[in-house]
Amino acid sequence: MRRLLILGAIGLVAAGCATSPRQTVQDLNKRDPEYASRDCRQARAAVARYDDNKDGRAVIAIAGNLVVPFAGSAAALAMSKMKDDEREALNERVRRACVSDPLGKKRSRVASR
Repeated sequence: MRRLLILGAIGLVAAGCATSPRQTVQDLNKRDPEYASRDCRQARAAVARYDDNKDGRAVIAIAGNLVVPFAGSAAALAMSKMKDDEREALNERVRRACVSDPLGKKRSRVASR
C-alpha cells in the first residue's frame, strides 16, 4: 500500500507541472528571425524576472515531510500547481513572440502539397 502511495505521489508531481519558462527560452531556435524581435526580447526579459520559488517549495517539502510524512510534498505540489497558470501564460507569450510559426502552419501546408 505504501509503495502505491509513493508511486501515486510521484505521478502527480510529474504530471502536474507546467514547463519552466526558462526551459522554454533555452529550447528556442536562436536562428529564427523572430528571436531578435523587440517582442521576443521583452518576453525573454519577463522570463528572466519570473520567480518560480523553487527554493521555498523545497524548504516546505523537506520541513513538512519531517513533521508529517508526505505532508510537505503535498504542500509543495499545491504551491507548484498554483503557479502553473502563470508558467503556461509566460510560455505562451514566449512562443508567440519568439517563434515564426508557433502552430506549425507552414509545415502542414507544405506537407499537404
